[in-house]
Amino acid sequence: MSPKRDRGYALIRRGEAATLSLRRGSANVLDIATLEAMSAELSRIGEELLRSLVVTGEPHFCAGVAVEDHVPGKIDAMLAAMHGFLRALLAIRAVTIARVSGACLGGGAEIALACDLVFTAEDARIGFPEIGLACFPPAAAILLPEMIGGTVAAEWLLTGRRVSGREAARSGFAARAVPAARLESEVEEFVAELQTRSHAAVAETSALLRSRKKARFDGSIGDAEEAYRRLAATPDLAEAVAEFMARKRK
Repeated sequence: MSPKRDRGYALIRRGEAATLSLRRGSANVLDIATLEAMSAELSRIGEELLRSLVVTGEPHFCAGVAVEDHVPGKIDAMLAAMHGFLRALLAIRAVTIARVSGACLGGGAEIALACDLVFTAEDARIGFPEIGLACFPPAAAILLPEMIGGTVAAEWLLTGRRVSGREAARSGFAARAVPAARLESEVEEFVAELQTRSHAAVAETSALLRSRKKARFDGSIGDAEEAYRRLAATPDLAEAVAEFMARKRK
């Protein structure tokens, strides 16, 4: 089946399985328009018969949201677009699997967090570098501690360090870490196995497993956004963004 295309992504349906491929250049740096378009796409297919949705990007899963969208005039739109897409992932009636290779950073790692399962290449680079931009990842601050434990989550978020796919699997961030050459086939085998299971049983089980994550996100994301807006009102974020953009232009 041919892919449905829009700005920066393609949705490919094959029966009851779908793949959402990010296509925003090699690093898959997302912008507000792409996030909004993907949210609308997932909402349209949300009630259709779909057993699995694989989210991926090649060669890099996603290096986050464009730094230029982190300026004061765009903060509200960026937060709404990013968190709207995460809500769409949490709401869709399908098992969601992040297939991670290359860089999976910032908002990209938050997308992986919102999925039910993460399958990663062993040499992938995963992390939340926002602290270096004088901000923080709101969804990760809510979801990461339960996934990998509060102490490890604090170390990741406060230092911004990047970990390998192997370490991500050891921490509990990823379900499996495999050699990069085997990643696609590993996910395909898992999706094929899902197809052999009772659709009703898979749907009910995944909904129950996801309910706690969704409740945490819905209950706390407003407070996290307010904290982010307070940071945006300080000179730190504007200065960090300006410095980053100046380095990028060199």
